[in-house]
Parts: sequence; structure tokens; C-alpha cells
Amino acid sequence: MSEKEEYFGKKNIEMENRQGFWRASLNPWLIRAKNNPERVAFVLHRVTGFIIIAFLLAHILETDSPVWTQYYPIHGYSGWAAWTYIMGIESAWWAKLGEWIVAGAVFFHALNGFRLLLTEFFGVGIGKPVEPKPPYEAPTLNAPQRTWLYIEFIVAIVLWAFSAFLIFG
Repeated sequence: MSEKEEYFGKKNIEMENRQGFWRASLNPWLIRAKNNPERVAFVLHRVTGFIIIAFLLAHILETDSPVWTQYYPIHGYSGWAAWTYIMGIESAWWAKLGEWIVAGAVFFHALNGFRLLLTEFFGVGIGKPVEPKPPYEAPTLNAPQRTWLYIEFIVAIVLWAFSAFLIFG
């Protein structure tokens, strides 16, 4: 046996505790969030990110519609007539509801991103490191961190309610 095989015990090392790509990427979604507002914020941050990306893609298609409808007309409309047609669709109540959902996603995503920036890069609300003692609890689940999180939720809800007033007028 070579020196490497003696050290590791076998040629192909497999890690039994490794989950694999798909399971590891979906695992955070499946963890229960009972009494854990940070987990709720984590999942909402991912969901709002997807909502914002979907809106941006739809917005690019809508903004560029005078160009691409020259080649692929919509219900017989092309150019600026197609853009006017799409704008007419966007004035429907369900499109305004979608804009309101996107506004809420943007507010929460921005505030949560700012909180994460302060926490991860500047250490705001984390406290001093301590030696872990049973029962083990994540050090970020302390009072200042949760207070920041609750303030973030409240501000996002207030801004979202104000956006409802502006959108639905």
C-alpha cells in the first residue's frame, strides 16, 4: 500500500455524511422554522430573490417589446402598438397585485440584505465569542440579533402597506 492509502485507509474516500448537491441545496428549505425567525428570514430572502429575478426578466421583455415584437408579434401587434397592448395588460388588477408582491419582496430583500451586511461584515448584534457549553445554541440567536430581525420585519410590513396605498390608490 502506498503512503496515501495507509493514511486514508482506502483509495476512494467517500464521506457518508455528505448530502449531495440537490439535497444540500434544498435542505435549508425543509428545516422547520419553529421559534427561529432567522430561519424564516433565510427562506424569505431566497424566495424574494427569486421573485425579484422573475420580475426583472419580465420587465426586460416588456421594455424591449417594441424590438422583439417586430419578429414575434403579439396578437397581431408589433412595435409600439405591442408595447401599448402590454401596458394595457399591466393596468389590470391582477398585474397591480403582482407589482405589490414585487414591492414587498424588494422591501424585505433590501432590509434583510442590509441586516446581513451589518451582521456578517461588521459584527453588529453578534456579541463577543464565548466558549460553547451545553446546551449548544447558535450565538447569533441572541437578543440583539432577534431585535434587529423584528425591526426589519416591522419596517418591511409598514413599507409594504404604504406601497399598497400607492399602487392601488
